Order: sequence, then C-alpha cells, then structure tokens
Amino acid sequence: MRRVRYASTGGPLFLEEVPVPRPDAGEVLVRCEAVGVTLPVVRKVTEAADPVPLGGEVAGEVVALGAGVTGLAVGDRVTGLCFGHGYADFAVLRRDMASPV
Repeated sequence: MRRVRYASTGGPLFLEEVPVPRPDAGEVLVRCEAVGVTLPVVRKVTEAADPVPLGGEVAGEVVALGAGVTGLAVGDRVTGLCFGHGYADFAVLRRDMASPV
C-alpha cells in the first residue's frame, strides 16, 4: 500500500510502499477514502523535530476485523481516529474509535 511520509522537518512529503497492516484484537482495518487535513498535521510537518506518522482522522470502508470486534462488518462504511498513519491506502482503527456512517 502507499503511505505519505516526510524525512525531515519542513521537508517534502513523499509516497512510500509499505505492507498493508493487519488489525489486532479489537481493531478494524479500513480502506481510506478520505482523511482530515488539520492544523496539527501541518504543524507536525513544519515543526516536529523528528518525522511522525501523519493523519489521524479517516473515513472509508471496513475491509478486515480483528478478533472480538462486534457491531461492525466487512463492507461497513466508518469514520474515526487512527492516531497516525491515516495518510495511506489503509489504516487500522481501534473499534471504540470507529463509528458507522
């Protein structure tokens, strides 16, 4: 999958290829269709001393469920928080941070 990264403070954003993550127990894997562009993300790129994962707010389709996940099914559309790595083709969200749309 593709993920947006940067290598140094203020540096350009670039795409890198990484494996698709797998959800652990209590998590869902979402194919990202939209991600938030927020002031904290801009500040991370322009001010953070070291590169940090980008993108915390995502919306998309559930493509896999970790063990014990209830209330969602593969194919459901959700929005939620992933605490980084949302600027990617796929993101893992804790179930309690994913809400059906």
